[in-house]
Amino acid sequence: MKKVKSIFALFVLFLMFSASNNRFPKTGLFVGEKAPNFQMTDSTAGTFDLRDLKGKYVVLNFWASYDASSRISNVRMRQEIEKLNHQNLSFVSVSYDPSRVIFEETVKLDELDRNTQFYDKEGESSDVYKAFRLKKGFGNYLLDQNGVIIAKNFSPEKLTELIGQ
Repeated sequence: MKKVKSIFALFVLFLMFSASNNRFPKTGLFVGEKAPNFQMTDSTAGTFDLRDLKGKYVVLNFWASYDASSRISNVRMRQEIEKLNHQNLSFVSVSYDPSRVIFEETVKLDELDRNTQFYDKEGESSDVYKAFRLKKGFGNYLLDQNGVIIAKNFSPEKLTELIGQ
């Protein structure tokens, strides 16, 4: 009987520990995981810290002017977000263009809001580029109010459905 109680106690402990891990998602790049935090300083757009957007949905977009599909997606996503006019939604877009001049000209040409566009001057060697494994291609993430990834590589048209508006 003592052996049964011990096994039962171990089983209960196991359930408690496995349940507690589900309340705090691990950091990663998959739906249901917490997005890696990052900070970025851009001389024009200012300083950005992902933690500052806690409590809001965040569309996190990565692009470059030389990658046509990511550039088009960036413009379309901005248009959709403006159309939604959702008070609890932030757009953060990070460019990996080869030079700041190209980035600045593309932002002007595409009529993008400079306050949402950041240039990562470290390019492929940046911590953000590595953390989001961008060598496999550019894309986007939708984060919930706690920084948990709720969608990846979604179309702008899907955004309304995803945030429940």
